[in-house]
Amino acid sequence: MDELGRPDIRLPQTLTSPNTRVLGARPPANAHPEDGFRRIGEGPAAVRLPAFWAGHGIGPYRPYDEQGRTFAWFQAYPLEMVPPLDEESFVGDFAWFGDIGDPLDHRTAVTDPIASDLARDGLSLPADFLALITRANLHRCLDREGGGAWTDVTGPLPSPVDPADRMVLFFRDQQSCIMWYLYLHHSGQAAVVCSDRDFTVEPGLRYGPDGEIVLPRREIFWTAPSVEIFAYRFLAEARLTLAIHEKQRAGELDPELLAYLAHYVPSSSSEGCGRMPR
Repeated sequence: MDELGRPDIRLPQTLTSPNTRVLGARPPANAHPEDGFRRIGEGPAAVRLPAFWAGHGIGPYRPYDEQGRTFAWFQAYPLEMVPPLDEESFVGDFAWFGDIGDPLDHRTAVTDPIASDLARDGLSLPADFLALITRANLHRCLDREGGGAWTDVTGPLPSPVDPADRMVLFFRDQQSCIMWYLYLHHSGQAAVVCSDRDFTVEPGLRYGPDGEIVLPRREIFWTAPSVEIFAYRFLAEARLTLAIHEKQRAGELDPELLAYLAHYVPSSSSEGCGRMPR
């Protein structure tokens, strides 16, 4: 029996990069030291942010156990806990997705004004962001498999940590418990960050128990080095969760998904198979 949802069963042999974009047990050549932070930009002007992956649980393989910070049904998982990806293989074209379709006029009507505003600050929208938001087959692909989260594009917004930087909201949880933003550093670097604060609205005054004014939280968290990598990981986890719910067999999984899931099943042999203890 190799039914998903049974982490005690042996998984089929999994392939790793270059056959998939999941690196398996091998750390990436440009691996970051795991100190819980990531930088956007270079030198003294770089923004240093606390970092984690905010995702759903993946059945019994990576449970939603509320051991980390939670945002409704999303939980903060340390970066060393999620499968390492071959980041250099993501070049902004969504080749792993297949046919991304042509740009949609009603979506470029959303991104064009944002791009114009950013250009005045010497910034631009990355190609992968434009593809995700405007291409016919990519548009709302996260919504279709996101468990109620939905695409919502607004910007540019001032960064709460550096007035020279900008952010663009592009995805939010259905109850706005967590929102994901494209972060554009004034050096030209970009990344995906998340927050439980909606920076598209002005916060109202809040008061503490003694009537004092409480300043709104300005926390943002690094969550992916690019929009394409964010989309890849989000979709991989959503598809795995559905496969587990539908009791799909592991041997029927796409090799990319099988390699991703194998990260959560410690290896028990040199053949690349894995077994979790009961």
